[in-house]
Amino acid sequence: MGINVHMASAQANKLEGYASQLHEIKAKLLSVKANLNHGWQAQEMIFINQSIEKIENEISKAMSMLNSVAPDIVSVAYQIKREEEAREAAAKAAALRNQGPRLQ
Repeated sequence: MGINVHMASAQANKLEGYASQLHEIKAKLLSVKANLNHGWQAQEMIFINQSIEKIENEISKAMSMLNSVAPDIVSVAYQIKREEEAREAAAKAAALRNQGPRLQ
C-alpha cells in the first residue's frame, strides 16, 4: 500500500489550522497585555511585559514552524507518490521484458 496523499494533505491542513489558532491566541494575549498596561502602572509591569513578550515570541516561532512544515508535508507526499508510481512502472516493464516472446 502506497502513501495516502489525501491523508497527508489533511494532516497539513490540521497543522495550518493549529497555526491559525495560535495566531488568535497571540492576538488575545496582546489584547490582555494592552489592557494590563493601561490599567496597571506598577513596577511589576516590566516583568509581566517581559514574560508576555517571551510567550509572544514562542507562539510566533511555533506558528512559523507549523506554517513552514505544512506545505512540505504535501510536497513530500506527492514526491513519494511519484517515486512509488515510477517503481511500479519499472517493475511492470521488467516483468514484460522477462516474459520474452511467446510462441504460439
